[in-house]
Amino acid sequence: MSENVKDKKSKRLLFIMIFALLLINIGLIYQLVTKNEVLKTTEIELVDTTSELEELKKVEEELRLNLATKTGQNAELDSIIEVRDAEIQLKVAQLRRNLSSGKLTSAELAKAKEELTSLKSRVAALEAEIEELSKENQYLKDENYSIQKQVELEKEKVAEMVVVNTELTKQVEVGSRIFLKALDVKPLRDAIFGEYKTTDKLSKLDKIDIAYTLANNDLAEKGEKELFFQVVKPGGAVLVSKDAGSGLGNFDGGKKQYSVKKVVNFKNSNEQGSFSIPKTDGMTAGEYIINVFSRDHKMGSAEFSLR
Repeated sequence: MSENVKDKKSKRLLFIMIFALLLINIGLIYQLVTKNEVLKTTEIELVDTTSELEELKKVEEELRLNLATKTGQNAELDSIIEVRDAEIQLKVAQLRRNLSSGKLTSAELAKAKEELTSLKSRVAALEAEIEELSKENQYLKDENYSIQKQVELEKEKVAEMVVVNTELTKQVEVGSRIFLKALDVKPLRDAIFGEYKTTDKLSKLDKIDIAYTLANNDLAEKGEKELFFQVVKPGGAVLVSKDAGSGLGNFDGGKKQYSVKKVVNFKNSNEQGSFSIPKTDGMTAGEYIINVFSRDHKMGSAEFSLR
């Protein structure tokens, strides 16, 4: 009797194991079928991106050609173009990587197309911005040309004036520079009776008198200013006079020869000064030029002739 019970229990256990194995096989078959369907669906969804890559290339080439025609107009516009172009090129590179990674799903392609459309909008906005800036730049060029013509007309009116008008100097010069209001140069000879007389003859020359007046400039810093005077001889060399204290100095962008150096206490009150340079060996007949420099710029000049 107990053996029959054992047989029944064994048969029941065997049946349960067979049923469990059957369920496991059914589950595995279902997973394989489902995965196969997903793979088929994914394969169907994958699409080609060749046309989008071609469209992206076309957008990039059109942008490059447009920017090439607009660069070089002025530094400010070029700077804006460089920054905007860098931003767009970064987006182009990112989009190209996405499209070149292989075939995409429909959803991925749709997103890439949206990015491409957004890129086109950004390119169009940049081109419109550059066009507007180009128009403004042209307007500024025209306005600047008009101002330059006005300045040239003013210069023509005062070209023959010995005294440079201080107010005009303020308009055409910038910053804290000082200039000469007047520069008077006289070649002199000793007179038998009375004071020295002007002369244009080298043989009778005794000295060269130079008198100057500084122009006022409210922007210039008050205090001591070094002035360098060059007497340029007909051959182009600078006159050197031991008695006048000639030497080398750093002015007008480098180390140069000067005939006389003066220190003036600038108070913005039309300061005046004068000095003489004696006749020196090596002077010849011809045109002489007196140049006056501060440390960083030319302040003025005058001429005289000896025969």
